[in-house]
Amino acid sequence: MVRKKCVFPLLCFLRVPTALAGSAAQDVQAAQPVGGSQCCFSCVCPAANACLLPEHGEKAARPEEWAESARFLQGQEEEEEQNAGQAGTASISQDIEIQVKKRKELELKEQLDALRREHTETLQELQGAHEQEKLLLTESHHRSEAALQEKIQALNSQLKSFQDRMKRVEESLLRTDYKKHIQEHGSPSPFWEQELESLHFVIEMKNEYIHGLDKKLLHLETVEERNLLLEEKVKTLQQENEDLQVRTQNHLVMARQLSEELQAARGALEKEAQLLDQARREKEELLYRVLNAGDGAPFPMATGEVPLIAT
Repeated sequence: MVRKKCVFPLLCFLRVPTALAGSAAQDVQAAQPVGGSQCCFSCVCPAANACLLPEHGEKAARPEEWAESARFLQGQEEEEEQNAGQAGTASISQDIEIQVKKRKELELKEQLDALRREHTETLQELQGAHEQEKLLLTESHHRSEAALQEKIQALNSQLKSFQDRMKRVEESLLRTDYKKHIQEHGSPSPFWEQELESLHFVIEMKNEYIHGLDKKLLHLETVEERNLLLEEKVKTLQQENEDLQVRTQNHLVMARQLSEELQAARGALEKEAQLLDQARREKEELLYRVLNAGDGAPFPMATGEVPLIAT
């Protein structure tokens, strides 16, 4: 005997009387579906006929009611399948959105770390160059100062030898003049000899004073030249310091601009995530409307969800 699938499993299960006796009741119980699966009219013909028999005077169910019940059950199954498909689509969209967001955050973090490393390396290079230039200028200053000291000592020794020579020449000239005067005018009196000695002493004192002034003047000239050189070096160092400050300011401005660009990129990432979320919701709404085109039911929106408009 050929077995056919039951079109109305729920109705068969409900309308089979429980008081049936004998083999007909056993056949009906064997043919009842588990969870609404299948029923066989051929193997339970007595039970099927019993389903159509009135119970306590009730009329048999009409085929239209069976068809309506079957459509209702089929609609429930289709709705469950649609809900399962929508849940799977939402889960996949959410996973894709999370992966995109994580990848963007990782890329931005790597860019920020690279910019920080570059900024740190550039700053260290500038500081190292500044320290090296400072050391070179200090060494050059020390060498110049040592050379000037040596030159001053050499000039002082030359001046001293020249002064000694002039003193000897003056003494020789005085002695020569004095001897010549004695030869021409004879031996002077004791008074004039004392006057000459005092005058000679005064002249020597004046010469020593003049020599001291010459030394001071030479020293002042040397100090002035050294001060001029130091002032030029100070100006050079100040100019280099200003250049380094300008470079540092430029690097700070660049770092600030990079930070602003990073903030803007993060904002763009958040905006893109919002747009992805909006697209996902629109996709779900369109899918829901396509699947439920005949029902006319509105798309259920979660509490607090507001459609986003791209700006």
